[in-house]
Amino acid sequence: MNKTLILAEKPSQAMDLARGLGHFERRDGYLENSKYIITWAYGHLLEVDTEKIAGGFRNYPVFPEKFRYRMIKGGSKQFRIIKDLLKKVDTVVEAGDPGREGELISRLILEHANFRGKILRFWVSEALTPEVVKKGFSTLRDGAEFDSLYQSALARQHADWLVGINLSRAFTLTVNNREVWSIGRVQTPVLSMLVKREKEIREFRPEEYYIVEAYFNRGYRGKLITAREKGNEVNKEDDRAFRLKKEEAEKIAKEVSGQKGIITEVKRKRVREKPPLLHSLTSLQREANEIYGFKAQETLNIAQSLYEKKLITYPRTESQYLGETEDTKRLASRVLESLGKDSLIPRVWKVGKRVFDSSKLTDHHAIIPMPTTPDKLREKEDKVYRLIRRRFIGAFMDDYLYESITVITKVKNHFFFTRGKSNLFLGWRELYPGAKEDNLPFLREGARVVVENARAIQKFTQPPPRYTESSILKAMEKAHTFVNDENLKKVLRENSGIGTPATRAGIIETLIRRGYVARKRKKLIPTKKGFYLAGKVQEKEIASPEMTAFWEQKLEDIRERKNTYFSFIAEIKEFTEKAIRELKRER
Repeated sequence: MNKTLILAEKPSQAMDLARGLGHFERRDGYLENSKYIITWAYGHLLEVDTEKIAGGFRNYPVFPEKFRYRMIKGGSKQFRIIKDLLKKVDTVVEAGDPGREGELISRLILEHANFRGKILRFWVSEALTPEVVKKGFSTLRDGAEFDSLYQSALARQHADWLVGINLSRAFTLTVNNREVWSIGRVQTPVLSMLVKREKEIREFRPEEYYIVEAYFNRGYRGKLITAREKGNEVNKEDDRAFRLKKEEAEKIAKEVSGQKGIITEVKRKRVREKPPLLHSLTSLQREANEIYGFKAQETLNIAQSLYEKKLITYPRTESQYLGETEDTKRLASRVLESLGKDSLIPRVWKVGKRVFDSSKLTDHHAIIPMPTTPDKLREKEDKVYRLIRRRFIGAFMDDYLYESITVITKVKNHFFFTRGKSNLFLGWRELYPGAKEDNLPFLREGARVVVENARAIQKFTQPPPRYTESSILKAMEKAHTFVNDENLKKVLRENSGIGTPATRAGIIETLIRRGYVARKRKKLIPTKKGFYLAGKVQEKEIASPEMTAFWEQKLEDIRERKNTYFSFIAEIKEFTEKAIRELKRER
């Protein structure tokens, strides 16, 4: 048989490829025409066989000479189909996701099926429209170009296994309380973040302070600025510039009541606010949690369902951009047309890199609607679809324009600060309710005013808020903010933090399922068990995002052929042994 076998990562991807490569007949587990056979995995078909290589629970450290694999539950039939097809061909096109994990899925299948023929790579990050598929198949790359990417992926998988299995066993046997404990490169830093925040809240002691608010006869009010330095901007959201002791506040309020003042400064500034970026999975999960209270895993499941119905593009993405090819722009135009937004189509060719920027693509582009009219959706599906649709439409609308007004009023030797806001042009804000105005009467510098009333208002300092699913997802994505080393900070920033869009929801659910964290409405609160584990590992590398940054740096070196799989795994074994010794000392 001189046909070429195409190995997709999932059935939906296989169907997209088929639409771009001609007419295919459907078979059991594959598609076929006169030139190609297209078959597929279901994501990972193979997983590390812990039982075979790790032995009994009390065995550690476990450093297998060779990692053995087994089929995932329900994956055996499809693997046999792929293996039988591989025996009939000389050439395979890997068409999995263009990234580390996509490479790992395909290569493990080819390796365990003992395929020894020619490997080519289909590599595109855009939506798999027929045009994109055709173009991608006209520029297939030699699979050998991606050998180092596979080595990097294998190193990541094996390192996670070595650290997770060994430290979990060591900690469980050290605690010796008949409970099984779990430690992992991503879940443990996330637990540490949650515990640290909860400690800050529990140890917080509110402090009383007062502000002075004056009401002026021209129909506006202002807050006393306690320390005004010339040229400094006062942040209305942060009232530290307005705090006073009770006695001083009451004295000033009494002193200025009924007194005349003068407006010394009126600043008007036009502010232009661009539309939000398109949705990544994390931004979609965060918005769905904030607005509807959806769990991160729930949003992922709903988005996956919408994807399977061909209503949105692939959801497990960390990108918020589209590729800047003509094909992608034509797709965006078709989507706008299908949504009844024909008037926005000319803007597709004008918005530039805020929407279309190939340099910011990852394995996939942003989540956008497809040019398919949805049938009646379930309520939650409809809500998530509308969030995606709104972001997409908004991206092509005009900027939101408003006027920000700040006023300084002097009364005796005291200065009062006032801020107002007036909408000039809603633009994309039309799609988002709540573009609030804070209108002020017309005020001009030099105008005389009278303080009709002034009062001292009691306030208390507030603890930091508990993490919600939205805010912990953001913390995972912005993990570089928790790291001091500039090089590691840069690595985390470039790699979108710790975890991946596809795994972050699972990390949250794992922490809850294992009893380390409790979900109370939108809040995530560490349990006694979570506090105990975090307390034991809080000063260790495994609890810090810096470890992930270190790994990512090393894995990138492997991909760039500056380092090897074996060198990295040797370092991981050394780290694991050191961590186990530390745990034993603390027994």
